[in-house]
Amino acid sequence: MKRILAGLLILASLSAGCGDSTAPASRARTIKSNGGTFSVTFETAPHPIPMNVLFDLTFRIVSHESGKTQEPTVVVDARMPAHFHGMTRAPKLSRLPDGSYKAEGMLFHMPGHWELTFDVTQGRKTERAQADVDLK
Repeated sequence: MKRILAGLLILASLSAGCGDSTAPASRARTIKSNGGTFSVTFETAPHPIPMNVLFDLTFRIVSHESGKTQEPTVVVDARMPAHFHGMTRAPKLSRLPDGSYKAEGMLFHMPGHWELTFDVTQGRKTERAQADVDLK
């Protein structure tokens, strides 16, 4: 009985780092634009977002329309609707070699409910993908 238990413990410890289902889930979130044309998958660093400390946002845009080859333009912003204001600084947006984007230097300067927005324009169409963030 002790050998069986010891064997199970060894197997459990060996499989713990090999993609088992108890591994932490990805920190990435995916949201759709209001018109359904785009999906935005994003992740923050650090995670969770700290209050009054600069953070970066890495994201990827996927178009659900076929035949669109034009690269979209993107504006990333955040606001606190209850306070009628946004961030106190503008992030620096860059395109990464793998096709994703990075917004550097974002800052949520106070606790509360924030709306993180991605305005995606392709051709003459602009759609917004929005995520709610509650900062404590």
